[in-house]
Amino acid sequence: MPRLLIYIVAIPLVLVLAVAALLPLLLDEARLIQIATETLEERSGAKLRVNGDAGLSLLPRLSLRLEDTELQLPGEQQPDVSVQRLSVEVFLLPLLSKEVAIKGIELAGLEVTVPAAEAAPASTTAGLSDAELKAFYEQRRQALRAGAAAGAGAALGLPLALNIANVTVSEARVRLLQPNGAAPQVIEIPSLQANDINLEGRPAELSASVEIAGEQALAITLQTRFTVSADQSKATVEALNVTITGATPEPVELLASGTIGINTQRAELALELASGEITGQGTLAYSSFESPQIDAELRLNLLDPALLLLAGPDAAATASTDTDGEDTALPLDAIRLADTRADLRVERAVFGPHTINNLRLRLRALEGVLKIDTITGTLHGGALNASASMDAHRATAVLSSRGELIGLDSAALLAALESEPLLTGLADARWELQSRGNTSDTLVHNLQGPLNLTTRDMVLQQFGVERMLCEVVAQVNQASLSAQLPQQSTFEDLSASVTLGEGKARLDPLQANLAHMGLRGTGSLDIDSNAFNAKFSARLAPTLGELDPACRVNERLTAISWPVLCSGTLDGSPASWCRVDSKDIIASLTRNELERKAKEEGGRFLQRLFKGKDSDGN
Repeated sequence: MPRLLIYIVAIPLVLVLAVAALLPLLLDEARLIQIATETLEERSGAKLRVNGDAGLSLLPRLSLRLEDTELQLPGEQQPDVSVQRLSVEVFLLPLLSKEVAIKGIELAGLEVTVPAAEAAPASTTAGLSDAELKAFYEQRRQALRAGAAAGAGAALGLPLALNIANVTVSEARVRLLQPNGAAPQVIEIPSLQANDINLEGRPAELSASVEIAGEQALAITLQTRFTVSADQSKATVEALNVTITGATPEPVELLASGTIGINTQRAELALELASGEITGQGTLAYSSFESPQIDAELRLNLLDPALLLLAGPDAAATASTDTDGEDTALPLDAIRLADTRADLRVERAVFGPHTINNLRLRLRALEGVLKIDTITGTLHGGALNASASMDAHRATAVLSSRGELIGLDSAALLAALESEPLLTGLADARWELQSRGNTSDTLVHNLQGPLNLTTRDMVLQQFGVERMLCEVVAQVNQASLSAQLPQQSTFEDLSASVTLGEGKARLDPLQANLAHMGLRGTGSLDIDSNAFNAKFSARLAPTLGELDPACRVNERLTAISWPVLCSGTLDGSPASWCRVDSKDIIASLTRNELERKAKEEGGRFLQRLFKGKDSDGN
């Protein structure tokens, strides 16, 4: 592309030089164009064909106008260039002294068709093998080195080097052909205007509008004031205003100032952004030929997908194109194309139904490996402190995370999920998890590792564990309940050690203590269906009778384990989750009663035996 820019600007320059050389001959326009095109081909190998009218004016300044012009560049796989109208205006007196001072260049109806490269990088990395991905990363590294060595940024300074004061482009189009006959990428440039480009320290102005077609069409407008150093190596941006429409539901507005290295293509900017209710400020460094390409430190009031722009234009453009099955594919292209370091502080970050307040993220993304060494904030009232990494360097992505969430408000969590407020209280979670897969469903199914859960002041609505067991005890006592028993379960403590694997969460041990009983058990939860089952052994406390006289217990009832069987789905009604295994209880009571009677009979037999011995001894 830089070479193409050089040709586009060089066309009128060569023609003007040819005109200057031929001025004394006062040739007619047709002859002049012929000689000029021959000169262009001789010097550059490019072939120019003028299909329309041509015009030449000498006063008050030299101007050349060409219509319906085509340019064929030398070599294979070169872009096709055509322009409906090309005009150049040159100051005459400097030209007579063999100095070129171009007042302005105007290109109207410019169309550039760029053929698909034979060895173009993959448009998507989905489905590539480990070996192909290794070659993909190496190809990108080579392209980066080649761009830096070639000084691709030099094309940006070309108007300065050629002493061009004003450049106007209107109704331009760039068509990037894609391999395998895919639809071309079309970039429209309705307008581009640069005024008073100079090396004397005066502010120059540049404005442009760009439209990128596609499934997610983008429109970009730009306005800036800048000055250029005398050696053309650096531009100082006084103000840069950019508006991006289409990337997010609301337009993204950027305001920046700073410096841009023209030859190195490195920008260091102070940045402000706004999009709807989103505002932010910070610093942003962008480098075309260095790593990281994006280095940002930003403070935002709200986190939004607009920040995909931080991953770089390639990554942002591909963030939603991956597909791998019917469930949601991971943004592997975005991760593999990103070369980003970022330190983000966000007042409020929204991830689906969940909101993290005062979020701090520190991340580094390079060649498919995204490492987030700091994740802190407040999630549903709980203090979050974690780290995570997504390693998509190879064909199958690997996720790992460790951290803790202390003081999660279960009622706030259920409210965010729009579920019934069945649970209140605080929970602490600590985890160390791993998973593999290229889709969200696969990652969830393949989660492995421990998660420890403890709670405080936890109350389960619509299900009273003590009520359920009290009713069973009343039946054993052959008594009727007279008190209104609680409809909820108030846990003094509730904890579980959870092991994830094969799409299930295994809870072992699962234990809870209530005022009048303790529960110990195990269980499992199917992550995909939210179906669970658990089995508890309940031990009754002597105080159970405080709930109702019919629930009074004695040593016989406190000595046995009361089996409680639970099953259902998390989105079901808690009232139907659990039941007491009465058959097991009756069997235990019968067995204990027989053992008690056997002991009593044995005791009486021993008493009689010892009494008999005592009588004989007398």
